[in-house]
Amino acid sequence: MKSELTVPLTRTSDWLLPALAEPPARLAPWLLDAGSMTARLRRHNRHFSLELLGHHLQGLAADEQGLLGVDAGLRREVVLHGDNGPAVLGWTLFAEAALTGADLGQLGEQPLGERIFGAAPAQRDGLQLARFTLTDAQGQLLPLWGRRSRLYLNGWPLLVHEVLLPGLVLTDLPSPSWLD
Repeated sequence: MKSELTVPLTRTSDWLLPALAEPPARLAPWLLDAGSMTARLRRHNRHFSLELLGHHLQGLAADEQGLLGVDAGLRREVVLHGDNGPAVLGWTLFAEAALTGADLGQLGEQPLGERIFGAAPAQRDGLQLARFTLTDAQGQLLPLWGRRSRLYLNGWPLLVHEVLLPGLVLTDLPSPSWLD
């Protein structure tokens, strides 16, 4: 993974089309949802908050360059919190020109999903899934799943990554185990 996150997360599989990825049945509705992850979290949690971890300029991997059309971009990294704490780790890559072109310069701690899925229908393409591991405070590796897709805001492509964390409330799903 070329992008260096501020959390100890490692991608352990290639980015795959959903039909090839075979995500756990319990997580598939979250990973394959065409709507806003922010809106879904709000529906399934009484408490919702966004923690902005930071943003900075970074070089992009070849596949990221192909999806965004630039060699380097800005990365905005956040954690979405729900009733059980951290629920989704997200980072978005976009061209520096999108700060003004897509009006992202003043986003602050507003969820990007609220901006993208606001009044007009959102345009999404390139949905892919991957497996990750996260090293917890005790040094244990937690297996995780995530998705990425390209969304557009005012015509600007944004590569949005969302990794589901164990704090995610999955009340709408029957399986009792996190990765069943």
